[in-house]
Amino acid sequence: MSFLILKMKLNKNTELEISKWKELLTESKFASPFQTLEYYKLFNSFDGYSSDVFAVEEDNKYTSLIVVTIQKENGIKGYFSKRGIVYAGPLVLGTETKSLDFLLKKVKEIYKRKLIYLEIRNHFDYSSFSSIFKQSGYIFEEHLNVQLSIENIDLATVMSGMNSTRRRQIRQTHKEGAIAREARSEDEIAELYKILKIMYFEKVKLPLFPYEFFLNLYKSKIGKIFVTIHSEKVIGGVFCVYYPNTTMNTFYYTDIRGYHKKIYPAHIALLGAIEFGINNKLKLVDFMGAGKPNAEYGVRDYKMRFGGNLVKDGRFKVIFKPLLYNFGIWGLKLLSKIK
Repeated sequence: MSFLILKMKLNKNTELEISKWKELLTESKFASPFQTLEYYKLFNSFDGYSSDVFAVEEDNKYTSLIVVTIQKENGIKGYFSKRGIVYAGPLVLGTETKSLDFLLKKVKEIYKRKLIYLEIRNHFDYSSFSSIFKQSGYIFEEHLNVQLSIENIDLATVMSGMNSTRRRQIRQTHKEGAIAREARSEDEIAELYKILKIMYFEKVKLPLFPYEFFLNLYKSKIGKIFVTIHSEKVIGGVFCVYYPNTTMNTFYYTDIRGYHKKIYPAHIALLGAIEFGINNKLKLVDFMGAGKPNAEYGVRDYKMRFGGNLVKDGRFKVIFKPLLYNFGIWGLKLLSKIK
């Protein structure tokens, strides 16, 4: 008796066939904008950042795929911060555990001398593959996301599920004449980025992508940017990525701090993203990161007031250079304490 043994082949970057990539996106339950060709191109479109895509091929078909974004800070800080970030997680066809195991091990081997660490920020439940990640050397870390289901519901239903204070603030904002809509020009993107950059410098104190990332996101097929306008001025907004028929991800949101005591610019910008998702028959709005369980995190409270659910999909991480990794963590904590 003879058996047919299907050999696995790893394809990288320009080796990938776009038709097979799109087919896997269509068939995998883990599809999101972060695994698309457009997002891969986006991260290769501005200086200082890049991305790689890897796909496992079996019998002329892709059975798993991952997009790894390569990030680091400028100057000497780049030596202590070069990392790989996978947003949303890998694409997997069905329950192809062998394919995923092959993919994870190959990716780990490729980056072990190039990066400080590699982190997969899950937006899906990969618990059925947890043993595969573990066997491949990836450590699971608890981490929360906030997700709002919008499938087959209307905006009024979403509003009714919000925190009562959030509903009141949205009504006040509209009453004061502020509106949210899609961005219409590069000038509006520039204005919104200025607001975001100030917020990151003064409050968040974490690395922020350069302006070119947000401009190119605006120009891409997966980018949706909603701005809040008051008195013909951009006062806040939200940068989103989305994938048709599935998910809207609110990547960054911001507003002018203390602009008006009865206007909440970020609230209605996020409401604009939700409304777009409903009108375009998306299934989910993912507000993304909500911190670690059992740890205070103000952003989590803010996101939860839109009526979403707290999910515990967590993250998978492999650390290649522990000393540099720990030094980088220490540096971020120090930076956050600097007023």
